[in-house]
Amino acid sequence: MSAAVAPKRIVKERVRRTRSRGRNELAPLRVSQIAAHEYDLAPACISLVCPSCRTWVPINRPNGQPGRTRLVPHHTEKAGTADPTFCKGGSHRRVIIDVEVERWRRRLEEGISETDGRRTNRVTRKPKMAPAPAVSQIAAQKQTATADDEPGDGRALWLLREMKWASTETAVRATDTRRAERPAGDAPTESPAVPLTTLRPQRPVR
Repeated sequence: MSAAVAPKRIVKERVRRTRSRGRNELAPLRVSQIAAHEYDLAPACISLVCPSCRTWVPINRPNGQPGRTRLVPHHTEKAGTADPTFCKGGSHRRVIIDVEVERWRRRLEEGISETDGRRTNRVTRKPKMAPAPAVSQIAAQKQTATADDEPGDGRALWLLREMKWASTETAVRATDTRRAERPAGDAPTESPAVPLTTLRPQRPVR
């Protein structure tokens, strides 16, 4: 009688788990209760927006892998920030993925189509701006001002006008004052002059 052959033992690969003592006593996050644009169920990187610090955080052990699905420990600042602040409210928090990938994609597409429908297709045109004059045009304006105005030493046209007004301003204002004092119409020739001051009668003092 032949000896019994011992069965070959098959060694199964043991699932390695991270021995982390980090715990979060907050209630688990249900993906179905989060807005569709605040979580990503794409197989490349399953993540969601942390409700405590509002940053995108990957989910540990998704796709039905052994262990509980949790948010990985993370900071509230960008990567590379000196002395970052540890997010206590969102790190190690339990996540329950109760939404199918196809359902999530459908909700996301419906939200995008609804947003596109609210946008207007009217094109708002910018006001037309007058082009700046070229250097040759500025030089031509200076030459015109020099040829037509005095003293003709190449000064700008506005400066020459200011100088002319300053030289005649006193005479013009004096003429306007005299015109305001004379009454309208022809001046009488055989009568006393019209008083220019206002006469205000007063009662005699008793």
